[in-house]
Amino acid sequence: MTGLSRGDEIAAPVAFPARRTVVLADGSTVDVRFVDGANPVLVLHGWALTADVNFCHLMQPVADDYGLVAMDMRGHGRGLPLGVGERFDIAQCADDAAAVLDALGIDQVVVCGYSLGGPVGLEFARRHRDRVRGLVFEATAMAFDSAEDKIGRVFFRGLRPFAHRSGGIGRSVPLSYFWKARVKSDEVARLWPWLRAELGRCHPRVIVDVILAEYVFDFRPYAAELAGLPTAVVVTTQDGAVPPKDQRELAELLDATVIELDAAHDVFLVDPAKYVAATRSAIDEVLGKPRPPR
Repeated sequence: MTGLSRGDEIAAPVAFPARRTVVLADGSTVDVRFVDGANPVLVLHGWALTADVNFCHLMQPVADDYGLVAMDMRGHGRGLPLGVGERFDIAQCADDAAAVLDALGIDQVVVCGYSLGGPVGLEFARRHRDRVRGLVFEATAMAFDSAEDKIGRVFFRGLRPFAHRSGGIGRSVPLSYFWKARVKSDEVARLWPWLRAELGRCHPRVIVDVILAEYVFDFRPYAAELAGLPTAVVVTTQDGAVPPKDQRELAELLDATVIELDAAHDVFLVDPAKYVAATRSAIDEVLGKPRPPR
């Protein structure tokens, strides 16, 4: 199963580092955005997104200041495909990221995981600790078991058998979410034709399987394994998707520096300047570099 492309490629209305195809050790290929640098940052995107959508305003500043590795997760966008009958797996995505680093000849990275990228980043650090220079987690948690999540688990389990039959089922949730963001943000409205095309690249069944994988994910029993890794957590304090209290629990269990961002889950599109500034501060924090006033 692969991500679906609807129609021709729509030119992105923002500047990105160039995309390149890398060959992994098993002979498979995947497209990544890569810029070499002294402190490369591996960015891991959120549910039902592509790396380009999640980090469209962040990639170029990070590439310029640190170096960058950006890839779509398996089953998303331009990421590695899922085979027939194969279900999305968070640990597999962590290993995919390590395989990309091997192919690029990169020893260590700062891991920056947003939402779904948090669980993948946690597993990456657990499975490939020697590859981690520092950890940055944003709008994410160690477990997704709020009251809303418990309702969502029942809903998406019921939706799964139908998700492969219609492009509307499965895709409708993320499209509806960002449609609302479009109404409240001129920037999202400007990006909307491109965003809509990018969001259509993820197969509906994958969208459902990913959120079900998040619902059963619980890293809390393994948090102590990451002790000693420099970590910063960006808490989106107005977040309706990942409760701020769960984000703060992640920070507490990892003894992380907390950077509070008075914003909702869609801040990376709705208020990109605020989001980029908070992320750069978090990266500098784990690298032990003070950021001069701008």
